[in-house]
Amino acid sequence: MSGFTKPALLLSLLFIIAGCVQQKGGHTYSHGHTHGHGHSHSHTLHDGILVPLFSAQQHVGFAELKLHDDKGDLELWLTKDEAGGNPFDLPLNSEIAVSLSKPGTKAVALRVRNIEMNEDEDGKGNIRDSKTNYFIFPGDTGADATFLMGKDFASETVISFVVEGVRYTTGTFKLRPHTH
Repeated sequence: MSGFTKPALLLSLLFIIAGCVQQKGGHTYSHGHTHGHGHSHSHTLHDGILVPLFSAQQHVGFAELKLHDDKGDLELWLTKDEAGGNPFDLPLNSEIAVSLSKPGTKAVALRVRNIEMNEDEDGKGNIRDSKTNYFIFPGDTGADATFLMGKDFASETVISFVVEGVRYTTGTFKLRPHTH
């Protein structure tokens, strides 16, 4: 082994093996499967948690869910691509269920902010041809979101919805807040 020590060779092999697995949004995707529950906000378009979206066991897009620790509100963007540039639009009356394992088993419903522009927290409108890919909780529903507040919040989470008789869902992932 000219020029290589045994530890250097082992370290090189580890980097080669690790390089075969791609990490996006803190979740590791390798050969179409998800692994692990850690996450990072640095690789997503809106600083949320990016997870694959499925219909009938087929990968159809991505869901990016952002939890704000200061107010306990949720923002969700659905896209066809991992980069978030191609919206996965749904009818404006769609309702997205976010099921949380803590505290206790609880589900919240995400809906459009309004039917005029459905602007996100940055003021960007998200309606195209009477459809949208952007949903929020609690919005103006008056629902209590305080249970989602705090920098230490963490919960196993699943996103699901039905549109035109087709069920869409994510796998289980760990939801943590985007801290301010």
